[in-house]
Parts: sequence; structure tokens; C-alpha cells
Amino acid sequence: MLVPLSWLQDYIPLSHSPEELAEILTLAGLEVDKVEQTLFSFSNVVVGEVLKVEPHPSADKLKVAQVSDGAETFQVVCGDPSCQAGMRTAFAKLDAYLTDDEGKTFKIKKAKLRDVESFGMLCTEKELGLSDHHETIMQLPKDAPLGTDLREIFGDTIFEISLTPNLGHCMSMLGIARDLAAMIDSKAHRPSFQLEENSHEKTSDALSVEIKAPEACPRYSCRLIRNVKIALSPLWLKKRLEAAGVRSINNIVDVTNYIMLSCGQPMHAFDYEKIGGQKISVQLTEKETTLKTLDGEKRKIPEGILMIYDQTKPIAVAGVMGGAESEVQDQTRHILLEAADFNSSVVRRGSKGLNLRSESSSRFERGIDHEGVTKALDQAAYLIQKVAGGEIAEGMIDVIPKQRKEKKIKCRIHRVNEILGTTLSYSEIESFLHRLEMDVDTTDEEIFEVTIPSYRNDIHQEIDLIEEIARIYGYNNIDKGEGRVINSPIPHTPMYLVEQKMRTLLLREGLQEFLTCDLISPKLSELCLEKGSSDLKAIEVLHPSSVDQSILRTSLLPGLLQAVKHNFDRQTHDISAFEIGRVHFKLEEHFHERTSAALVMTGKRNPHYFEGKGAHVDFFDLKGILENVIVGFGIPMPTFSPSHLKSFHPGKQAALHVGSIRIGVCGEIHPERLETLDIDKPVLFAQLDLHDLFELQGGFTQMAPLPQFPDSDRDLTLTLKKEIPMEKVMKHLREFKSKLLKDFFLLDLYESDKIGADFKNITLRFTYRDDEKTVEQAQVEKEHERLVETLKNLS
Repeated sequence: MLVPLSWLQDYIPLSHSPEELAEILTLAGLEVDKVEQTLFSFSNVVVGEVLKVEPHPSADKLKVAQVSDGAETFQVVCGDPSCQAGMRTAFAKLDAYLTDDEGKTFKIKKAKLRDVESFGMLCTEKELGLSDHHETIMQLPKDAPLGTDLREIFGDTIFEISLTPNLGHCMSMLGIARDLAAMIDSKAHRPSFQLEENSHEKTSDALSVEIKAPEACPRYSCRLIRNVKIALSPLWLKKRLEAAGVRSINNIVDVTNYIMLSCGQPMHAFDYEKIGGQKISVQLTEKETTLKTLDGEKRKIPEGILMIYDQTKPIAVAGVMGGAESEVQDQTRHILLEAADFNSSVVRRGSKGLNLRSESSSRFERGIDHEGVTKALDQAAYLIQKVAGGEIAEGMIDVIPKQRKEKKIKCRIHRVNEILGTTLSYSEIESFLHRLEMDVDTTDEEIFEVTIPSYRNDIHQEIDLIEEIARIYGYNNIDKGEGRVINSPIPHTPMYLVEQKMRTLLLREGLQEFLTCDLISPKLSELCLEKGSSDLKAIEVLHPSSVDQSILRTSLLPGLLQAVKHNFDRQTHDISAFEIGRVHFKLEEHFHERTSAALVMTGKRNPHYFEGKGAHVDFFDLKGILENVIVGFGIPMPTFSPSHLKSFHPGKQAALHVGSIRIGVCGEIHPERLETLDIDKPVLFAQLDLHDLFELQGGFTQMAPLPQFPDSDRDLTLTLKKEIPMEKVMKHLREFKSKLLKDFFLLDLYESDKIGADFKNITLRFTYRDDEKTVEQAQVEKEHERLVETLKNLS
């Protein structure tokens, strides 16, 4: 949430520096992430007053103005017809710097326009980068001090605050000002205004309101304003909204947003003439209906969603978003201004059911001030009259199906001190509660009866009050004391230790860890790896928050592919990562949850290689990592046998076995699966079942001394049919009996039409060593020839 300091100062006088305020707010639980000063793209632009305007002697569309900065008078040629004597505007003096549409800075110099000299420039808001308005020069308030630098007038300090879900009362400038006032022992006040009902028409005569769902809508209020003029908002209003991160639309919509940001009350303005039958009904949908919302989407509204209806049709999703048919447009003349209190859970259901969140819904979901509804409505009507004119009808409609009782909670003094470990006195606690604008009944010397303000929907019981007292007293003032908790280590589960071991091994391989969601969409569930059984089924969530999170994943593949796509979209193409998580499936009417580890690799093997041409990862990079990890568990080297899973590229996949147990799969994902997520580069993937690894893992690793005698290496290239799997070669070599052969591995793979489309060349490296003496080359040659002879049958 963006909070301009100038806006806070409307509610509370402040003499603290921005840094001090940021610390105070953070200590109050309102974490300040950033403090920024407003930056400008201009300099030497001041408040100027147009003293006199004359026609240009040689150009009908130009005017010659005499402009004062309070000290001197300057002649300025201007092309804006709205330039007139008496107005105050933005005056760029000679040597001022402005920025053009392309972001280039230019200097204001003395110029001659059609033989008339001009000593400066009168600026539009767009020319100063303050807004997109460029039709007329800026019109500043009459009391704007002459000669004042516009950077002083429009400069501000912006606090970026992270609000936790329990701080719904702080989702407004007034709410933050109240908490700030409590922290510095001050008082926050609403700005005063005088509403003028300048029409003899009564709102109740022009409209009827009925609440058919009183539990879902405890209060509905509205006012009628006729003959408004829809236009751009004045500069002060636009700047306030933009400083808070809200785009200006028009004067009516801007006022409703301003009130929402000011006091936390969401509002909506209807075009009164588009309300059928001049009747409003607040009710839950009894069957599926449709509504085109303000964002232009035609939405299906399911049964049980709270809606605003006119006499014949729905016109808004209550607390979420209005309908396009009744929205305020340029030709709108009469508006109905709505302010209401909608039930938090009902609005949340509507927002989730439509997969539609808005600034309004986020505030209703956390609860708004039930008693502040009409105050906000009156202030909005006052501001609309100020910026759009119009006649406010007499009275408002304020429907409250059931009066709310004041919320009162008992708070025991000894309990406060017991929980906080403090020795706060009766008067200190009473003072803290008063600073929070809570009324306190002090008839009992040991127990307070506290009346909770209507805007504090987060306080329900004594412990909540104790938390508030701790906030105002200051967490940093609470003595840590001697800990009363005795640490009793709880043994980790075996599976947790397996996860931690897997994580350590994969991090050692240089991979980074990804975390993705267990819930996926039906479309993504089709990407999941096959388990080898046609009876395996995905598990659907009973009441999903959205379709995109309605299936429990049966593989870690979908989430990791989404992460790859997310990185690709942000120009990160070299990825080597892993995830350890749960997968879920239904097999033969039984539900299963397994822990898996998955690897995903794409792009360059060494992206920061100094020549900039690092080789891309391939199947053997993935295979090598898997072998290292599995051996790291004390498990024998796995065998890789051909597999035929549809998720993988044919001929570029393998199943991993240790003995007769299949522990995982690996390979290159099929391009058709990648197209589903618009991924156009090869992606390698592997998944291991940690439950199987747990069953197979051995004990301590047997250590051996370093060899005392040198190795002797020999390379051998074989030409084989492509159909012969590498595992067959390796198995043959493992069965070869030799005291000198200590190690062997694949060095290279070559495929080309030069050796035949059905053939491949593999290059193997063999390491020979005698553990008792330096091996003689004649012995190595003899042993190597014997090995080559046994391999001829394969080739």
C-alpha cells in the first residue's frame, strides 16, 4: 500500500522525519518496505500569474501574455485559448529544463515566435510529466504562492507499507493515521466539511431500496446527485490518487476511489437513468446469471453470489465490481452514489467464485467500518459537488435490517501482565486503550470492560486486546526475561532425513531449489508423467478456489515447467533446478501420497563461460547428476533402461532401476508437451521416488585409501546399432573379470549419416591399475585386447 505523507497530514499533525515515521509505523506492525521522495522531470518551473493577455499581431492562434512570478514580469507567447488574465499557472522560466515525449531533456531559451519575443513557456500537466492532460495549460489554485518552485508544491514522501491480513482497519489513510496517532500519543481527526443539499427532491422519492439478504448486507446507503458534469479531475485529486498508485479516470470515479483510500469505505457510482424501475435490490443469486463487469468481461455468475439488482436485471457484483451497463460515462447527468457494508465471507465467496479481485473486495473481505458508511457517503457527495457540480437530493436512503450492538470485551489487568511479562499499571493500560480510541469502563479495579470501535473488526476476545496493548506499549520495551520454555528436541522422521539428504546432494551438484504449488489445473494435469498403470487417477479438490487450482498434482513436472516458462519470459534461459515435494494419486480406489525429488535442466551447461559459447546441457549431464545422487545415498549404481512414456521424447528417455525396483524416470520432455506452455527450447527432466530410495539406502559409505600407483588409460570407439542401449554395453563391462580394470565410463557419443542412419559411435575410457606395483604397459595392452575381443560380439 502506498501512503503519501501529505495525505496522512490531513488527519494528524506530524513533525517527525520520514525515517522516524517509518520506524514508528514498523514498530506498530505496519511494515514499511520503502520510503521514496517524489521525483520530477523538470526544473526552474514556478507559479506564475497571467496579468494581461493580448492577441498576437501576426498569428490568430497565438496570444501574448504578461506573466509575473511575484518579482518580475515576463512576456510569453502562448497558443492555449484558455490562457486568460488572473489565472495562476506553471511558468517555465528561461534556463528551465523540461522533458519531451521521447524522454529527452531540453532547455527553455528566449525565442521569437512570428516576430514576437517570448521569455519562457506556460506549461501543460503533460509537459511537466504530472499527468497525460495536454489540452490546456495548468490551472493552479488562486492562493498558490507566486514564484514558488512547483517541485515544492507537488513534492511528497511516499511510504510503501506491507499490511498483514489482520490489519484491515489500516487499509486507508485514516486507519494508518489512527494507528500512528496511538503510537505517538496524539489524535487523528477527519477533515471537516459542510454538505449542502441544494435540491428540493428527496432521495427516497426517486428510488427504493430493498435488502433481501440481511445477513449478507447489514447496511446499504445511497444518495442521488443530479446534473453533474463528467470531466477530468482537478490536479490535486489526480495527484493524490497517482501518489497512492491509482490511475485517474474521471471526476466521479476518482472521488469514489479517493474516499476508499481516505477512510477505507469502498463506493460505487451508478448512472441513475440506467437503473431500471428506479429500484435497488440486494440479494443472492438463485440461479446462474450473467453480467458484463466494468473490466469488459462478460461473466457467468453462479448461484449464491451477492448481487445488486435493479427492477429487472443484475447491475453489480456486491462488494467486488460494478456492471458495465450502469457505469458512469461522459454523457451521464444523474448519479446514484452507493456505500454499503457487505459481509466479509460473502464478498470473499463472490470474489473467488468469479476469480475477480478488486481494491473494494480486498477491503470488504477484511471488514469495513459499519458505523462509518454514511460519513463516507456524505463526504463523497460533498467532493462530487465540489469537482463535478450537481444538485444533491435531500436526505439519503440508509437501510439497516438489524441494528448492531456495541462489541464489549472484558480485559483482566493481571492477565495482560501475565501474557506480556510486564508490570503495567491500571492507569497505563487504560491510557493505551484510550489511545486506540476504545472506551473503557473502570468500575472494576481488576477488570476493564472495553468498548471496541466499529472499525476494529479484527478484535474479538481478550487476547486481541492484549496484543493491541503490546503494540502500543512497544514490543521493543517488553523484557525478554528468562525463557520458561525448555527445549525438548523431537526426533526427525526417517523420511524428513531422506529429504534433507537429497536436498544436500542436489545442492552440491550446483542446482538451485524451486518450490511450486501442489494444486494445478486440469490442463496441466495432462502433462503429468504416467505411472505405468491405466488405473492411476488424479485427485480433484472438492471446493477449489479456482479452476487453475482444482487438481492435486500427480507429478512435479507441471509446476517445474511453469517455473521454466516464468523464467523464460523474463529472459532467463539457463536453468538447473530441483524440487522436493509431495505427489498425490488415486489407485484402485485408494488415495496415495508419495514424496518425490525432481530435476529440471535447460540452456547452457556453463552460462557464464568466458567465451560466451558454453555447451548446452544434454541427457548425459542429467544422467551424471542422478548417478552421483543415488550413489550418495549408499545405493549401488542404477541401471538405465529404455522407457516409452508419452511425456518424454521417444528415444531420449530412460527408466532408472536398482535391481528390480524402478526408482524413477529421466529424459527430454516431448516437444508437444512443451508447446502447451509455449516453451520452444529442449527441457530435461527427471523424477525419483524418495520412498524407494529410503528402502534401498545403505549404511555408512566404505572408504578406501588413495591409490599408491599410477593409472593407465585407454580409449576405445565402438560402432553399434542405435537400437543397442548403452546399459547393455555397461552391463557387459561390469561382468568382465579383470584385476587391472578399475573404472570405465562413456566419453563421447557420435551420430551421423557418414556412419549410417541406423548406427552410432560410442567412445569409452578405461582405467587400468595394479594396486601392488606400477602396472607394465604390456600387461595393460594384453588386458585391453582381451576386453576388446569380448566387445566384438556387441558391435
